[in-house]
Amino acid sequence: MGRHRSESNNFSVAGWVVAVFFLAIALIAAAIWWFGFRQPETPQAQECIQGDLNLPVAADGVDATALIDDYNASNPVVRDFCITAELTDSVARAAVLLTPAGADVAELLDGRSLSSTTPVTGADAHVLTPTDGVNEEQVRAATEFARFHEDTDRTTEATSEEAPEETVTEETPAPEPTPEPVDTLILFDTSAQSVPFHDAATDALAQLSLDLGAQGRQVAMWNYSSPLNPGVTQGWRTNVSFSDGTDAAAAVRLFGTGGVPQTRSAVVAAIGNAAEHSRATGQPARVLLVTSGTAQDMDDAAFAAAFEQARGDADVVLEVVHVGAGEVDAVLADVGTLTEVADPATLPDSL
Repeated sequence: MGRHRSESNNFSVAGWVVAVFFLAIALIAAAIWWFGFRQPETPQAQECIQGDLNLPVAADGVDATALIDDYNASNPVVRDFCITAELTDSVARAAVLLTPAGADVAELLDGRSLSSTTPVTGADAHVLTPTDGVNEEQVRAATEFARFHEDTDRTTEATSEEAPEETVTEETPAPEPTPEPVDTLILFDTSAQSVPFHDAATDALAQLSLDLGAQGRQVAMWNYSSPLNPGVTQGWRTNVSFSDGTDAAAAVRLFGTGGVPQTRSAVVAAIGNAAEHSRATGQPARVLLVTSGTAQDMDDAAFAAAFEQARGDADVVLEVVHVGAGEVDAVLADVGTLTEVADPATLPDSL
C-alpha cells in the first residue's frame, strides 16, 4: 500500500518550548535589572533603626553654625538614632550649651543642671542633664557632639597647667602595697543624671565584677535612682546578692536610666546589707558607690545616724566614686572615701 505525505510540518516547535524560552529571557532580564539598575539602600537607613532624633544646641557668645554643620555632615548615628543637630535659642530646651572657652555658665543654665564640660573648637561644650523636654537619648547625642568637636590641644594644655612647675628631685617613696580585694556590694546610680557616664560605668563595673570573682571575692550588684513604678516606695533595687561576680557582670548590662539619684537612702540600705554579709563571713566588705550626686531624700543628721546604725560594728567601708560635674555630697564623703572622676573614660582606674 502506498504512503501518503501529510501537508503538515512534522518538525514544528512545540508551544511549551516557546513559552519556556521566553520565560527564561524574562528571568534573565529581571536579574540584570535587579543587580545592575536597582538603587541600593543607603547605609544610614540601615543603621538608624530607631529613627531620627534632633539634638537641640544652644549658644551664648559663640557662633555655633560651623560646629553644627560639621557635625551634621558626618551623618552621626548614636544608639541607632540618626542625629541632626539644630540651633535653639533656649537653654531650657537644649541638650548642650556652647559658650566661649572658660566662661562662667552658672547664670546661663536657666534652672538646668550641668553634666559635663568639654573644650571644643573655639568654645566650651556644656552637656546638660535631661528634663521633661530633653530626653536621655538627646543627652547621649550631646555627649557625642562634644566628643566629636573636642579640642585635644586645649585638653592637654589644661592638664599641663595643673601640673607643678618644678620637678621634685627627692627620692620617690616606694608605692604603697595594693590593698587586698574584699567582698564588694556595687551600688550604681542609674538616674537620668547618670546618662553621660552610664555606658562607660557599665563596662567598667562589669569587668570589675569579673575581676573580683576571679580573685575569689564575692560581688553583689544593686542599682538605684528613685521609685519609678506605681506602688514602689524605695529607689534602690537589690538585683544580685553576693556571688562569684558572673551574675553581677551580666546584670549591670541590663540597667536602664531614669528618675533622680536618691543616694542617701540607697547607701544606708546597702551598708546594712554589706554589714550582715561581713558578720556572716567574718570577713571585711565594702560598698562601692558610683554616683552622679544626691537628690536630697534624707537630711544630714538623719543620714549620718542611719548610716552608723546600719553599719554597727561590722568591718565595712564605703567608697564613693563621684562621676561628672554634679555637686558632691559632702556628707557621703565624710562617712567614706571620695574619688572624683571628671572624664568617664578614666573611670576604670578609680574603681
